[in-house]
Amino acid sequence: MKMLKSAVALSLVGGYVLGKAGNALFGGDAAKKAYTAVATGAVIAKDSVMERVEKIQAGAADIAEDAKNNAERYYAKKDAAYDRGVDPAEEAFEKAAEVVAEAVEEAGEEA
Repeated sequence: MKMLKSAVALSLVGGYVLGKAGNALFGGDAAKKAYTAVATGAVIAKDSVMERVEKIQAGAADIAEDAKNNAERYYAKKDAAYDRGVDPAEEAFEKAAEVVAEAVEEAGEEA
C-alpha cells in the first residue's frame, strides 16, 4: 500500500514537472513562431489543393455539358429514325454490318 502511495505521489510530481516544462517549452516566442510557420504552410497547401480542385471541377463541368449535348443529339436522331419508320437498333446493326463487310473486303484484298 505504501508503495502504491509513493507511485501515485511520484506520478503527480512527475506530471507537474512535465507540465511546467511543456508550458515553458511550448509557450515561448520561438514556439509561437514555429506554430505560425506550420500554420502558414498548411494554409498555402490548402490554397494549392483548392486551386486544383476548382480546375478539375471546371473540366468535369465541360465534360458533363458535352455528354448532355451528345445525349440530346442521340435522342433527336432516334426520334427522327422512328419518324421515318426505322428502328434505331436495326439501323445501327445494319451500319455495323456494313463496316464489318468493308473490313473483311479490305482484309481479303491485302492477303
